Amino acid sequence: MEGQEENVNQNANTGANNEPEGANTQNTNQNTGTNNNPVTFDDFLKDGKNQAEFDRRIQKAIQTAQESWKAKNDQERSEAERLAQMNETEKLQYQLSQKDKSIEEIQKKLNARDLKDEAIKIATTQDTAFDPEFLNLFDYENMTAEQLQEKTKLIKTIQDRIVEKTINEWSKEKPPYNPNPENNSNLDTRVSQAFGN
Repeated sequence: MEGQEENVNQNANTGANNEPEGANTQNTNQNTGTNNNPVTFDDFLKDGKNQAEFDRRIQKAIQTAQESWKAKNDQERSEAERLAQMNETEKLQYQLSQKDKSIEEIQKKLNARDLKDEAIKIATTQDTAFDPEFLNLFDYENMTAEQLQEKTKLIKTIQDRIVEKTINEWSKEKPPYNPNPENNSNLDTRVSQAFGN
C-alpha cells in the first residue's frame, strides 16, 4: 500500500514538472503574474475595468490642470490689462504694493521657521521636554512667540498628567484572587478558627 501511495505522489509531481512554466499558477494570485513575478502596468491595464478607471483618472487630472492653467492665465491677463490702463505713478505704486506683499510672505515664512526651531528647542530641553510629534499640530505662520509658549506649556502639562496617571495605574496593587467572592464573610471566621482565635 505504501509503495502505491509513493507512486501516485511521484506521478503527480512529475506531471506538474512536465507542464509549461506558469500553467498552474494562473488562478492562484490575481496580483502576480506567472512564476510570482509582479504584474506589469501593461498587464494590469489589459483588464477593461482597470483601463477605464485609469482613463477616467487621467482625464480628471488633465481637466484639473487645464482649469488651473486657465485661472492663472486669466489672472495674469486681467493684471496686465489693469497695468495697461494705469499711468506711471499708479504702476509704480502697484509694483511697490506687490513687492510689499511678497516681502510680508517671506517674512511670515522666516518667522514660522524660527518659531518651529524654538518649539523644537522647547520640546527637547530637559525641563520642558515633551513628545516632538505634537509640534506637527502647530500653524507656525499664524502664531506668535507668546502663543507658542502657551501651547508648549499646555502640551507639557497634558503629557505630564497622562504620564502621572499611567504611573499611578501601574503602581496600584491588584487585589488578591478570590475564587468565591460570596463567602468573604465566612472567610474571616474560618481564618480566625484556623488560628484558634
